[in-house]
Amino acid sequence: MDPLTASLMAIGSGSAAGLRPYFTVLALGIAGLAIPDTAPEMISSAARQIPESITNPWVLGICAVLAIGEAGVDKIPFLNLSMESISVWLRPIFGALVGIGLGANSGVEVAILTGLLGAGSALSVSLGKSSVTAATNVVPEPITQWIRSLIEDFGALILVFAAVLLPVLAAALGLAAVLIGFFLYRMFRKVYRSMKNRFGSVKEHQAAAQAARQAQAQAGEKNSATQTLRRLAAGADPATSMGPDPSQQPPSGTSS
Repeated sequence: MDPLTASLMAIGSGSAAGLRPYFTVLALGIAGLAIPDTAPEMISSAARQIPESITNPWVLGICAVLAIGEAGVDKIPFLNLSMESISVWLRPIFGALVGIGLGANSGVEVAILTGLLGAGSALSVSLGKSSVTAATNVVPEPITQWIRSLIEDFGALILVFAAVLLPVLAAALGLAAVLIGFFLYRMFRKVYRSMKNRFGSVKEHQAAAQAARQAQAQAGEKNSATQTLRRLAAGADPATSMGPDPSQQPPSGTSS
């Protein structure tokens, strides 16, 4: 077996697990069963790295149910935040297990390496995902949750299929996802910690934000979800993050 291919796949699939762990296992298992030995060498070599434990029908069935449930709950405000308190640390475990499985046929040393690669990439992406999920929970429009979640759905889809079809591309995309995840975690960590430690206050913050949004609408003012998230990243309170962007206001003492 090819240790390099296993390592590249571990990075790509680990990053996918940081977004959708159950879907990652499901997609890898289906690929392991569906790709024939007569496929091009690059693809068949990647398929041979997928362990039999992942292609087990029982594992695929359970992961299919969990993947559908996770994708659905992730789009529901507040419920997704409650799920994140557990999933944020569960996803790196899945990344590690998938990585170990991918490298198992290449020896113990390779399995340990691929396990670390899978866990590390999943952890960074998972922290970024959880931070953004927490931040978007205080944005009044439900569409923001759907857009974020759908982006994560397609991101996991691209990463896991690239891991099988083109491991080099998967590793490149995975590393990019790791950097983005770390950046988003750093950007929204204040909001993430606040929502994690004070779940009950999230609804209050969103209600206050909604009231501020309605007051602005009556006054003819507009404020996008992007502006709100930018203010949250800067540490602003959600209830006061709906006002006009200071960067767009005239300097103090000047006439409008």
